[in-house]
Amino acid sequence: MQKKKMQWWKILLIILFLPIAVIYYGFKYAIKFYDSNRFTTKQKIIYTIIGICVLACLNVAIDKTRGPKIQNAEISDVTLYKGSSKKVNIIVTPKKSKISETEYSGYDSNVISIDEDKIKAKSAGETTVICKVTDYNGKSVKSNKFKVTVNLTEKQIAEEKKKAEEAAAKAAQELEEKRNSLSLTESIRIKDKSKDIIDKLLKAPSTAEYPGSFLDPLEDWKMSKKNNLVTVASYVDAENSFGAKIRNNFIIQVQMNDDGSGTVTYVQLGDRVITGKFNENV
Repeated sequence: MQKKKMQWWKILLIILFLPIAVIYYGFKYAIKFYDSNRFTTKQKIIYTIIGICVLACLNVAIDKTRGPKIQNAEISDVTLYKGSSKKVNIIVTPKKSKISETEYSGYDSNVISIDEDKIKAKSAGETTVICKVTDYNGKSVKSNKFKVTVNLTEKQIAEEKKKAEEAAAKAAQELEEKRNSLSLTESIRIKDKSKDIIDKLLKAPSTAEYPGSFLDPLEDWKMSKKNNLVTVASYVDAENSFGAKIRNNFIIQVQMNDDGSGTVTYVQLGDRVITGKFNENV
């Protein structure tokens, strides 16, 4: 009689679901074995005992390959130089415990990075780390909190100092430029503030017309900035108390701060000084 071949899809299922397949076929052939008349009861008992012993030996062998369950994990403090790396030395108890997985947490990622049990120093500083250690038995323990210190070499110290000096010089230059120049946004803001100040001095502020157009909002607005002192000169057309529209020139000075705030120090409308004293050092 020709033997019946196993279909391909059954083989694929066995590969995908091997543990279930082993249990299924194990029970299947065990039932067939015990129902068979080919073996005597005595033989069945002997084969059963042998099978149990084999399984017990396999279990012991597997446990030995896994090692004993981990009880403790100790890691010493680590010192590195920026740019260098070092493998983490984990001392486990019992010593024969075998590590299957490690997970690091609690550290400053700006100072170090950790990948596959290797610490890489990124920048000078100190940080603490905790490692979760898992053995092949599935048991996990947390290590002690160990410290990682990253230092700089003499060459790196010199490079960092040079970078800091260059950054400070650049910041000082930018601040100097800011104190002596007006951006478009700042100019528009000062223009609006100046209009508010002058409106409060007019007899009919609702009739006020200031220079400037949609295409050129700063047309006929003269502005200068020196050492954070802003001087604004322009004009306004507005009705006086007799209903006649007249033009008045005005000058306003604002002492700015580095944070963008400011204080009005001088206001002149026409020939009349409203407040303060004009600062001519501009």
